[in-house]
Amino acid sequence: MTKHGFTLFLFLSAVAIATFRDEQEFCENESCNEREFDKSHFYSDVKHCGEIPLALSHKLLDALPLDDGNVIRTVKRSVFSESQPSPLKEPLTLAAVSQDVLRNILDLNESVIQNEEFVRCVSGGKLFPGSVPLAHRYGGHQFGYWAGQLGDGRAHLLGEYTNRKGERWEVQLKGSGKTPYSRSGDGRAVIRSSVREFLCSEAMHFLGVPTSRALSLVVSEEPVWRDPFYNGSVIKERGAVVLRLAKSWFRIGSLEILTRTGELDVLRTLLDFVIKEHFKSIATNDPDKYVVFFSRVLNETAHLIAHWMSVGFAHGVCNTDNFSLLSITFHYGPFGFMESYDPNFVPNTSDDEGRYSIGAQANVGLFNLQKLLEALKPLLTSDQLSQSQQILREYPQIYHQRFHELFKAKLGFLGNEEKDSYVIAFLLKLMEDTGADFTMTFRQLSEVTLSRLQKGSFAPSLWALSDLSSHKHFRDWVQLYLQRLSR
Repeated sequence: MTKHGFTLFLFLSAVAIATFRDEQEFCENESCNEREFDKSHFYSDVKHCGEIPLALSHKLLDALPLDDGNVIRTVKRSVFSESQPSPLKEPLTLAAVSQDVLRNILDLNESVIQNEEFVRCVSGGKLFPGSVPLAHRYGGHQFGYWAGQLGDGRAHLLGEYTNRKGERWEVQLKGSGKTPYSRSGDGRAVIRSSVREFLCSEAMHFLGVPTSRALSLVVSEEPVWRDPFYNGSVIKERGAVVLRLAKSWFRIGSLEILTRTGELDVLRTLLDFVIKEHFKSIATNDPDKYVVFFSRVLNETAHLIAHWMSVGFAHGVCNTDNFSLLSITFHYGPFGFMESYDPNFVPNTSDDEGRYSIGAQANVGLFNLQKLLEALKPLLTSDQLSQSQQILREYPQIYHQRFHELFKAKLGFLGNEEKDSYVIAFLLKLMEDTGADFTMTFRQLSEVTLSRLQKGSFAPSLWALSDLSSHKHFRDWVQLYLQRLSR
């Protein structure tokens, strides 16, 4: 293992809090949206978790239009579809549990993981009381092009849990079987992608980055066939399910699909619901509430991407269907953490053109926000559209301001000075030219003595700074840095 690879291994291992152990029918008219939801006909044969004290609820059922056909197809005039999870084949192994999520989000005692029922409850074999499994309908722009209907092809939203702190979390299974949005997929997830999702969502949380969370990882002997290198070589892997949580799973694509299909009444219903439930500082009777909503999402999206950059995180698939309306990180697919500093770092092997390279993420965020504004446009007056377009033009400034705040903190700068941006850019250029390790350069700058930094002579343990010091302008930067620290 290279020293850079070892850095990443230590990084993930240290921050992830885990315990490791070995009838086609759909609505064609508006009357379907107003029906009383009856889950008994569809879930009468589903077993419920009677021994795990976790009861869920579902505000979505009464507020948003639902589709009740569990057949793969194009869905109309609905935000969610009923869809029952398909249990993994036993025997099942509980491979990992986040103790932090268990205790501090779901209010559960650690002893519940010893209960044989727990592994079935967190893998879709049984349902928590109050669960009504739903798959979300959304669309999205993928690699810059409209992809049409996408949706939760292998995920089931079970319900919402309100914990003793008053926090509301939506509970979802990933890898839990086919839904109406599975297209040609099998609805399953394999171990390698599930491990990455579990580890990285927990790691990002403990790095202070807004993110979805993961409670558990369950592994099965069920065979799942995949082509991991996209070269035509299909191999047999093992299926797995992650139980994950977020304040909301709505994304830009949730709104896009409704505008694209002309379902403007459903668009307004969904948007009003999102604002009421998740943007409580926006008055529901404010005539400009959609403009305020857009401004809030834009600000928080800019801040989120700046935060990604500050920890060297490349999302890998920044499609609009993967950009949260609440500006949290989710959909941990082909992500990566940059080791040697390289703005062109691309973790996704299928991204041949580098559209989603780490250095392009801020621009992709702007593109996605443009698509969000296009989705909102039918609900805006001409004046509101002009206001929103002006807000969109402010995105670069908002992003760069937050970027510099985070990097100044990484360098230990207090207050603001005119040349701070130059000192940051100078350092990043040195790192790019020398291939210095991104994370360890900042870490070792926080550990090295000023006298040793001035001399430019570093012990083997300070290997990242040693790499950086090979640059001919290293001493010039050190002088600027030390002068700034002295002030």
